[in-house]
Amino acid sequence: DLTELVRKLKGENGKNVFCDGGAEIVNELLKNDLLDEIIISVIPILVGNGTRLFKDNRPEQKLKLVNVKTFDTGLTQLHYKRADN
Repeated sequence: DLTELVRKLKGENGKNVFCDGGAEIVNELLKNDLLDEIIISVIPILVGNGTRLFKDNRPEQKLKLVNVKTFDTGLTQLHYKRADN
């Protein structure tokens, strides 16, 4: 169970818990208020139909942009933290 695993890891000593994944993982963690930071990578390729990163039925969360990284390949990473932290 992803939610229980992340809750357990956040309760242990250490620094950060890093989760990498798509819509299912992101949605599950957002629904359970377990994400403090989000890094979104924008790849300069337009695809046809794809999977949405953020699904419906999750609470609204305000974010604050803390950093933007760009790479020679055109990839851009947007680093956000929760605005209430």
